[in-house]
Amino acid sequence: MWRSLLLVLAFAVVFAQSAAAQNNCVAVRGLTQQTLFDPAHPGFPWSGPVQLILGDNTVLRGTVLENDGSKKKDDPAAHQSEGGRFVFDFGSDGQFTVLTDNSVYPFLPKQSDIAKTGTFHGQGPVDSASGTGRFYSASGNFTIKGDFLAMGPPPFGRFNATITGFLCNAN
Repeated sequence: MWRSLLLVLAFAVVFAQSAAAQNNCVAVRGLTQQTLFDPAHPGFPWSGPVQLILGDNTVLRGTVLENDGSKKKDDPAAHQSEGGRFVFDFGSDGQFTVLTDNSVYPFLPKQSDIAKTGTFHGQGPVDSASGTGRFYSASGNFTIKGDFLAMGPPPFGRFNATITGFLCNAN
């Protein structure tokens, strides 16, 4: 019985490693700290530095530009958006875009008219048509979650987020 169990377990491990090698996928984790309304990046209300770790040993440092998209039309009072995107730019290594079609960002209780704080949660696929450099034809899926503070006038804000997911075919 133990032999059968060990054989099945060994087969499962070999199969999983083989599947991962065929897909050429790696786990991704990272951090970003963004600022609201940087005039250097029109069309992207949020931008800032990002650090990603691909697999266990590749560290990338660059910039991420974020546009949450537009508020969902069925409930404009809800803090949900569709059509959002995060553009990850790593200079000479290339860039790729994550599409977040259903993001939520509920405000915490007791907000003022001047300051809003809450948690953003967005998830979506890597747009394989948008990749350049080592990310040409890359695919995958990312989850981006973190706390934000937006205040004004004039508009100002911070967004600190963690990034997790997987990236495939990033040579």
